[in-house]
Amino acid sequence: MGFTYVNVTVRGMKASRDVRMLVDTGSTYIILDPETIKELGLLETPYTADLADGRKIRAKLFLAEVEVKGRRGPAFVAELNVPTLLQEVHALETLGFKVNPMTGELEEISPEGGYLLQTTNPAKL
Repeated sequence: MGFTYVNVTVRGMKASRDVRMLVDTGSTYIILDPETIKELGLLETPYTADLADGRKIRAKLFLAEVEVKGRRGPAFVAELNVPTLLQEVHALETLGFKVNPMTGELEEISPEGGYLLQTTNPAKL
């Protein structure tokens, strides 16, 4: 087994950015540094998260749109100064992917479209 990296497009209110991220299958949030979050104009939520790396850290949470291999969806982003940007597994599963631990590659786990959220008001259709 090795490390798995994915190319992710992260979109905010101001900009979008293509980044290469290390997949962390034990993480709940995507991890971005404060400068990237500010550059993208991510929407800050009223929540904070407790992150554990042998110590407890409180981190602000933001909302972003992420795209991996042509699939797009929402994801929570925690703000931390880190040397490597991290892609958490929950966002990948939302997009219909999993990491194969033997190959380090992403594999589809649901059909395309199975991950989409309804973004229109059905009452107006």
